Amino acid sequence: MNMGSKEDQEMRRKILAELQEELRRKPLTIGVVGVSGVGKSTLVNTMCKTDLPTSPTVACTREFESQDVSITVRGGVVEGYRAKLRVVDAPGLGESVEQDPGYLEMYRRELPKCDVVLWLSAARNRAIALEQQYLAELVGVNDRIVFGLSQVDLVDPLDWNTEVNLPSGEQRKNIQEICRDRSERFSATIGSTVEFVPVSAGRRYNLQPLFSALLERAPDERAWIFSGVKAFTAGDWVPEKYRGKVMRGSGGAGSSSKWASLLKLFQGKW
Repeated sequence: MNMGSKEDQEMRRKILAELQEELRRKPLTIGVVGVSGVGKSTLVNTMCKTDLPTSPTVACTREFESQDVSITVRGGVVEGYRAKLRVVDAPGLGESVEQDPGYLEMYRRELPKCDVVLWLSAARNRAIALEQQYLAELVGVNDRIVFGLSQVDLVDPLDWNTEVNLPSGEQRKNIQEICRDRSERFSATIGSTVEFVPVSAGRRYNLQPLFSALLERAPDERAWIFSGVKAFTAGDWVPEKYRGKVMRGSGGAGSSSKWASLLKLFQGKW
């Protein structure tokens, strides 16, 4: 953006000062919640390039743990500014009857401080009555929740296409069916429409649509801040070995239709 005139430069200075003050007072904050074992810490590590402890067998998160990352504003008069984003990893619910009451109390205390909440539900977990019960307990934050279906690479028939890092045709159908079923059941619980975004942290799959959904759920009074940081490209989430081919295939009349179609898949338009 051309900010050559003195008036434009002054406007940029004022808006940047307001942005810095707002982020100093309260960084953009996303809470990541769900039952134990759905991959919350793994997803935070993948999205934020952090190293929260994870384990395939035991719960590792006992408190609300925050990670601050920087995201470049890619539009508007403060284009290029590095904005702070805070991602909060919550303890997993359902770990034990002794700990659940304390965890629920933490959720009620901490989640209202978050701009947006990501609720992760594992794709392979069919017994979701406990999750529905927790959702009913946390009705006060339902208006700021984005729902993610995690670990979709483990959906039957377990034949993930590693060549293009996408679900096979059969997996894709099953993932869509799980999303539909989970959406209906969660919608009935909270009394409003729920849509699930399928993701895999291990495969780095569909992270851009998930991240965009989180930023679009921002509260109205802070939407102006979120709107600037959501304009990253699909290439940010494409596996490194395919990035050049995919992005070259996304523009120009002579581009390969194969790679143009692949880009749409990475963007979640499947």
